[in-house]
Amino acid sequence: MKMDEISKDEIARLRRLDPAGVHAALIASGDLSINTAIPKRIGNLRPAENAIDAVKFAKKCDYNQALEWLHEHFAHDQTASRNVGIKKVERELFDSEIVINRLVKQQMDALGCSEARITLMFKEADETSQQDAQVEIISESDLAAAHLGQDEEPEKRKNRFGFLAGKRMENGEKVEKFYNTKDIQNSVGMLRHRNGEGLNVLMTPMDRHCFYILVDDALDRHGRESESPVKSWIDAGFKPCLALQTSWNSHQIIFRVPKEPFRFKDAVGNDDSCFDRSGLHQYFQSLNRDFGDHRISGLRHGIRLAGYRNVKPKHAREVEGKAWGVEYPFVQIKHSESTFCEKTLNDALKMCSHHVVGNIERTKQALLNHRNGVTRPQQVMPPRSIRPASALGRMISAQDAERAARQDPEKQEKARCR
Repeated sequence: MKMDEISKDEIARLRRLDPAGVHAALIASGDLSINTAIPKRIGNLRPAENAIDAVKFAKKCDYNQALEWLHEHFAHDQTASRNVGIKKVERELFDSEIVINRLVKQQMDALGCSEARITLMFKEADETSQQDAQVEIISESDLAAAHLGQDEEPEKRKNRFGFLAGKRMENGEKVEKFYNTKDIQNSVGMLRHRNGEGLNVLMTPMDRHCFYILVDDALDRHGRESESPVKSWIDAGFKPCLALQTSWNSHQIIFRVPKEPFRFKDAVGNDDSCFDRSGLHQYFQSLNRDFGDHRISGLRHGIRLAGYRNVKPKHAREVEGKAWGVEYPFVQIKHSESTFCEKTLNDALKMCSHHVVGNIERTKQALLNHRNGVTRPQQVMPPRSIRPASALGRMISAQDAERAARQDPEKQEKARCR
């Protein structure tokens, strides 16, 4: 389709495409290396937040060419139609809300997602056990209402995780809508109010085009607690897209990997069954077992939303001379970059099936290198260690030497004269 055939509505849809999905498509097309981060701003372009600008940056093309490329590659993408569409706040925002919204945008840009699930977690809930957690479905209107049952005794909320917004009935069917950056920003008043009541604010980036690997309660690469564990991960060759300080001394580190390498050969569609989530989940758990919280479950995992407080009871600190008496830590951004992590991708593929696209391509490349006589350093086998010979080994070696000497009398004679 040519530029003059693309409608204004279609242009608006393309502009709101999932940034990580566009980034992954540009890598797949060869226009970007997987190690190339999408910059927040370059000249007049804002590639990290605008799909059209991302294509212009990567392909070095003009506006019309970028639109045509996006329309060709994302003709059936319905990201925008899945957003909840929260209306803009009519009142003037407080300074604190402006700061929160700036942090929300920074976090969403780094994750590269335009679809997130918002969960309000009870402060008594176990954050690590989100898989199959018991949540209460609640509409946006009820979420904004004055009463949410927060006066309920904690014992009655046992085994319940919190409130999940976005699910609703449409035409007799249960559907889920998701929050984009604007939706979360337009909910700032409600979210601050609920956070102040004692509910933790979590966001789960939806993995339409990429997978997110979370290291919860992250240690550094040496397995030690650190004030800034993300630095050691970067020094070790990893490229996290986001690092959060989630309490006084706890951290979350998130890595982003393209989704297509984990697709089973010939699998069509975007259902979970089309991808080796089992192998990826195994990698996710091993990473947290060694460098994070070993109790964590569920690859699709909620993370803290920057700018809001972590109101877990264990993080409460008494404050003298303050009217409120107790304070909780704010969630802070320690690192953000719109990037994929090649090292995480390669390490994760090692735990996945040989029949996923990424491993098939790696095998093809290895065979091609072998055929062309090209051997990369990591393909060279390490030298075998020299171990002491056993008694049987020494006996066999002596017999071989004696047999060789009998077969070549000239060598035997020279050996006697040496």
